Amino acid sequence: NSNMVFRLLKTLEEEGWIVRSAGGPKYAMSLRPFHYTSKVVGRMSLKTAAGEPLRRLWDDTHESCYLGIVDGTRTLFLEHLDATGDVRVMANPGGRFLMHCAAPGKILLAFSPEEFVDKVVRKEGLPAQTANTIRTVKGLHRELAAIRARGYAVDNEEYAGGLFCFAVPVFNVGDDLAGTIGISVLSLYYSIEKMIHELGPKVVYAANAASKSLGATRQVIFKE
Repeated sequence: NSNMVFRLLKTLEEEGWIVRSAGGPKYAMSLRPFHYTSKVVGRMSLKTAAGEPLRRLWDDTHESCYLGIVDGTRTLFLEHLDATGDVRVMANPGGRFLMHCAAPGKILLAFSPEEFVDKVVRKEGLPAQTANTIRTVKGLHRELAAIRARGYAVDNEEYAGGLFCFAVPVFNVGDDLAGTIGISVLSLYYSIEKMIHELGPKVVYAANAASKSLGATRQVIFKE
């Protein structure tokens, strides 16, 4: 009956779940439900949110796919799914890698505060892994600015000869950097252009799906 409905509305209003419209007796949902659902999203781990998108990326490509985060001044792989070709890229979860010379590390640098980039350079330096490795601070900052502008990072044989990588940021509920999802391929099977064109959109899709699961509204739009 109407009295029961009124009492229920009054209770919900007192508890902050609904608010009365300024122009009359109408009610609207408050932000309190979001307060509780956002706590659940906030507690979701990156590994949980990225698990299914990363697996789908691997199922679709059968190339080396990984989930990375910042660990000190290096990239830590939380997950790594090995490629399946006769000659393939392999790595183990828990591996820690230099940041300035690989796509996942460059993503983590590009979307972190500049003070963190300076800290990494001071501690790790910019050791040359190959002839293509970035060796100067000016060059690194120029590269990171380009990555922020396009939304993804590429490793053009900068970490190891014959190895190309493509990585994309994953964002959290606050639209801040949570980690990175990426893929590594061999020049035996891909050119860098082929990797970007064929695999880039798939990596972007996986990273955006993980970001969405974490509650982020920030997404990467693929553009070559």
